[in-house]
Amino acid sequence: MIDAAAASRTDSLDEPALLAQRHRLGRLRFTRLVEQDFQNYMHRKMRGRLVPVALSSIGFMLLFFWVDYRYLPPEIHEITIPIRTVVLVLVAFSLWFVNRPDRVSPQKAFAFATLAYLSVGLAVAVIILLCRTEPLSVPVTHDGLYLVLLSGTFLLGLPARHSVYCSWVILLCYLAGEIALGAPREMIISISLYLCSFTLMGSVVAYAYEYMLRRAYLNEELLRAAHMRVEQESQSKTRFLATASHDLRQPLHAMSLFIEHLQEKVSDAEARKTVQRLAESSQLLQAMLNSLLDISRLSVGMVRPQLRHINLHGWLARLTGTLEKAASEKGIRLELQCPPRCAVQTDPVLLERLVRNYLNNALMHSEGTAVLVRVTEREDQARIEVIDNGCGLSIADQQRIFEEFTQLRNPARTLEKGVGLGLSICRQLQHLLEYPSGVTSAPGKGACFWVEVPLGRWQAEAEMPLTSQGAPLSGRVVLVENDLVNREAMETLLRHWGLQVTSHAEASSLLEQGLESGTDLLLSDYHLEGEMNGLDLITTLRERGLYDGPAALVTADTANTLSEIARQADVQVIYKPVLPARLRRVVQGLLAPVSC
Repeated sequence: MIDAAAASRTDSLDEPALLAQRHRLGRLRFTRLVEQDFQNYMHRKMRGRLVPVALSSIGFMLLFFWVDYRYLPPEIHEITIPIRTVVLVLVAFSLWFVNRPDRVSPQKAFAFATLAYLSVGLAVAVIILLCRTEPLSVPVTHDGLYLVLLSGTFLLGLPARHSVYCSWVILLCYLAGEIALGAPREMIISISLYLCSFTLMGSVVAYAYEYMLRRAYLNEELLRAAHMRVEQESQSKTRFLATASHDLRQPLHAMSLFIEHLQEKVSDAEARKTVQRLAESSQLLQAMLNSLLDISRLSVGMVRPQLRHINLHGWLARLTGTLEKAASEKGIRLELQCPPRCAVQTDPVLLERLVRNYLNNALMHSEGTAVLVRVTEREDQARIEVIDNGCGLSIADQQRIFEEFTQLRNPARTLEKGVGLGLSICRQLQHLLEYPSGVTSAPGKGACFWVEVPLGRWQAEAEMPLTSQGAPLSGRVVLVENDLVNREAMETLLRHWGLQVTSHAEASSLLEQGLESGTDLLLSDYHLEGEMNGLDLITTLRERGLYDGPAALVTADTANTLSEIARQADVQVIYKPVLPARLRRVVQGLLAPVSC
């Protein structure tokens, strides 16, 4: 209960208030709340010394039991042994009492430990004085007090004030007893000189010990406060990235769809050229946004790999196919060499980002005429290489290119060549996936970027019927999108492709009105108005038997867990902003069983 209360008080650490405590170190006193927590800290330190304190104190007491019985006359040890017995019981009780953190406050623990220390010291002083009253063959000196004072100063771990006050009380009581017994003046002066010097040094040590303990406590609390602040900032950054990602992707998605529709409507050559430039600028903005959000999400640990088995040949063929047009425009020949039955176990989204960035880097910066994607199998790894015949890289440049915002051959920072984050993202993806990777290059001899991926299980895939890009699509699509602009853009483009579209702004309206008969595809945003999201809507429709056809989420939410949950629910995920050509391919693939 005591420690739990202390933990609750420090759950929210005030870093400036802790920094302000430094000027209080010399007085060995913090402000009330900080002092209370430090007392708990010191109590924990005291409990950590329980074993050496118990062994040494009880061991010495038992030893002196035997010494008293063996060397003191009966009339003396008949008094000293009962005194030692009482003190031993008190010490044992104190050790037990102090070591109950859930029931005993630090103040009570220190009070009982101090009482035990004072009792031991006074008992030793009394026993020494008792031995002065009888002639002994072996005289009893004051040396036993050294052990007691040493224990109080160094071993017990008491607060400095408790230790110093008790030490001087024990010493003064002993000296008073010697004077009362009529000890010679020279002897009292000699004893006082040694014991006072020893006690003074012990007082300084006790003060220094607590001073260092308080400094250590402040340093630990400041470190914990800094750690909490970093965690809070990381969480804040994560929330910001999630919000920014979603909110920025929405208008970009609508803009790209409207541009695509405008492109197909405009017939004037000059106007079409302007619209084409607008489309290129939109795509460039999307690429920049994706790069910036990717590097930020990777840096705060928002991304977690979702591993599954994929057939590598078809996967790479589709990936390189999306870049063939860009390669041909630059006069670069893009080739693929991959064993037909090669499969890997990986996160396909993260691996696509990694290989795509390698390819984009080769197409934009290599200044070559050919780029080859080659896959070789070795033991339990598939080595994916992106090889170009361009200008190559020096040893120094091979290290620099993985730094953020670094572009070796773009001093003017033209946006057509990106923002210099592609290879930096690759490096972070390699660390995240824990894949061996590297680059082999030399000036004038091209470059080879490679990564090794664990081999997986190859599975037969159904052939997907292909439809000409220019041919109209057919089918009935239900669209659920709460954002008006995105809903209008999607609806306009889908209808332009030849599809019949029924749109809804909320999940509740679709559930109330129901789906039209003959619905071939359900497209829904993930974040909808109300308590139900898009995935819940699709699941509910299937559970009620209202719809059992293909479905896809078109969302700006890039949460890492969403894709895995959607995959398990047999729902495809399309991330905003999506290029119209890719959206058409996905819709075409989902409609394939029913398309004409």
